[in-house]
Amino acid sequence: MASNLPHFERPPVVEVAISLQFNPLEKLRSPHLGLLWERFRSEGLPITEDHGELEPAFEELEAKGSPRVRVRLQTFDDAPPLPRVWFLNEAKTELVQFQRDRLVVNWRQGARPEPYPRYGSIIARFKLALDILQNFAATEKLGSITPTQGEVTYVNHILAGEGWSVHADIDKVITFWKSNYSEPYLPRPEDVSFQTRFLMTDKLGVPLGRLHVELQSAYRSIDKHPIFVLNLNARGAPRSPDFESTFQLFDAEHEWIVRGFPSLTERKMHEIWRRTDVS
Repeated sequence: MASNLPHFERPPVVEVAISLQFNPLEKLRSPHLGLLWERFRSEGLPITEDHGELEPAFEELEAKGSPRVRVRLQTFDDAPPLPRVWFLNEAKTELVQFQRDRLVVNWRQGARPEPYPRYGSIIARFKLALDILQNFAATEKLGSITPTQGEVTYVNHILAGEGWSVHADIDKVITFWKSNYSEPYLPRPEDVSFQTRFLMTDKLGVPLGRLHVELQSAYRSIDKHPIFVLNLNARGAPRSPDFESTFQLFDAEHEWIVRGFPSLTERKMHEIWRRTDVS
């Protein structure tokens, strides 16, 4: 992991996800999911939930005139559909998601606010989950885990009352939003949403993937308090289909998110979130 990254004592992050896509385990069947749960239950994840499968998504870095993100529909002629299973801890703040071609490890803020445990802790949890899955796949003769895409996602809830009051105050939060109009007809916006993408490169300028940024004005479900939901998702393919390259990609994606966040947000907000790496 890179050193001297931006650091906030009170970051607005409420969820972090580290996701690995891999070649599908086509021999996987529903009884395997129960056996896999036994392994994760022994690691403190006793709760399960079933969800629909996520479609594979791949960043297209070289194709011209085609969609930047390719979603590939997969079919398995001899295999029935299987759910995406969640394994959660009792507080539902730690989560492992598994499906035939994906492993995701999440940390998310619980009912009782707790400090964000930082990327180093979450990537360590991911490595443990991956070790469990690899050993399980080998024992059950399901095939090897061959990485195809890696993603890091940060979800931020930026609360009203901390540097801004109403959604029209977006220019107090986001750096590249202008509130001045060319003609004085429209009022201030009632709500705001936008999406943008940035090409991620390494230090030599070689493309790594893309940083996807989404902002949505919203209201917190528990008390209808105004918030901005700011999602940063970094996705790309490892340089080679091995785990050393995959974890290098995760670290690079984390750096792009952590350095991109203060670029996107106003310095006044940084003071509220107690940025400590600058004087």
